[in-house]
Amino acid sequence: FSDSALEGLLDRDQATAYEVTEFDGDDPSWMFDLLRNPAFSRVPPGNLHTLFNRFEPLPVQAGQVIIQQGDAGDYYYLIRRGRAQVTREHGPDQHLHLAVLEPGQGFGEEALISGDPRNASVTMLDDGLLMRLAARDFSEQLQEPLVHQVTPAEAIALIQERGAQLVDVRLEDEFHHGTLKGAINIPLYLLRVRANHLARDRLYILFCQTGRRGGT
Repeated sequence: FSDSALEGLLDRDQATAYEVTEFDGDDPSWMFDLLRNPAFSRVPPGNLHTLFNRFEPLPVQAGQVIIQQGDAGDYYYLIRRGRAQVTREHGPDQHLHLAVLEPGQGFGEEALISGDPRNASVTMLDDGLLMRLAARDFSEQLQEPLVHQVTPAEAIALIQERGAQLVDVRLEDEFHHGTLKGAINIPLYLLRVRANHLARDRLYILFCQTGRRGGT
């Protein structure tokens, strides 16, 4: 790191610690869990205090459905205690198990960003505790500061000059009916699962039909 980059990281770390320690409570570790997410770690320090205040605790039980596929997006969730199973139905007898979420992991942001119905269901595997953030607060405190949009011309330049990869986040059947040249398909509901398999040293440009789903 350069001296300026190192100084920036130290400033960020101190600002985060300051915001977290301002809050009363027996266990502020969920706040650090939230900020360990690479995306949320870029939230402006000025938003942190408001962000933490807007989260509310939600005790949950094993077997409780937190998100139902097809419902409208209303909250973003962070697991404080317990585990959750993510599933998607492709038909009456087709249930795809996508992931098991552990404490410190979040879910539910896809529908809040895209405005589309929930694309998967999330069911608790254990009794536990979630922290949830309403859709409006998610948009104001997280989505707006984090989403970086590019114009078509900028996208072309990034592809030509930096080897950026286009990623179509629409559903598989939408992709097969036509997409942009050179694009790969990772539907939004699979993005969380496949993200860890993407090359860390490559730039990805997400897109869809309207730009809403691509805003992840």
